[in-house]
Amino acid sequence: MKQQLLLIVFILSFLVSSGQSDVIIVSDSLENPVSLPEYHSPGKAALFSLIPGGGQVYNKSYWKIPIIYGGLILFGGFAIKNNNEYVKYKDEAINRFNNDTIINFPDLSNTEVLDSKDFYERKRNLNILMFVGVYILNIVDASVDAYFFEYDISPDLSLRAEPFIRPPDNYTTILPTTGITITLKL
Repeated sequence: MKQQLLLIVFILSFLVSSGQSDVIIVSDSLENPVSLPEYHSPGKAALFSLIPGGGQVYNKSYWKIPIIYGGLILFGGFAIKNNNEYVKYKDEAINRFNNDTIINFPDLSNTEVLDSKDFYERKRNLNILMFVGVYILNIVDASVDAYFFEYDISPDLSLRAEPFIRPPDNYTTILPTTGITITLKL
């Protein structure tokens, strides 16, 4: 466990520290340099996300890392817990049907043991599915976040709706035309 944690810290520190900057400086003269924003590749973010949280480090979305690890630990822990219960009931069912002996659950009938085994198997499978879902969501989030990394969200976003009345044309309509004009300023 200690070696795995050390490996993760090493890889994440490698991702954060890079030798070259991705900022390109363009200048029309020596006095007015203009720096272009960093380009974030969605493919690179997805590749870094194979280690959970790596793509979020690449995108500088550090606040998402505890959420990802929290989901992975939660569903992984539930999957392990439900698997242990499943194994207990499965072993009891094998002992009852193959050896005609009752070991762990003397107060339960054979049907109840089989039902409990099936119940914990379904819960285990659902938790494994949720674990994989959080892992895939980690990769998708990093890719989408990298895609929109350069998207400028200005503080002057506005949506304006105004009614309008257009007077009738000479030859087309008898009544004036009414409606709503919607203007979205990005």
